Amino acid sequence: MEWDTVRKQYAGIIKNLLNNIDICNERYVRDGNEGYMFAKEKYVKELKELKTFIKKEEKRLGCY
Repeated sequence: MEWDTVRKQYAGIIKNLLNNIDICNERYVRDGNEGYMFAKEKYVKELKELKTFIKKEEKRLGCY
């Protein structure tokens, strides 16, 4: 089994979440709307949860 077998499946989702975080930051700076910070925190939470899941799954499968 390759080391990135699990990660490869979720790479697009991670990239999308990071992009959404960047967009929220940019729009908050531009518009000053606090709603973007709430959305950003939601995306950060999802990203952390996904990365934690990936690490647990990799460990379970013996990827490292």
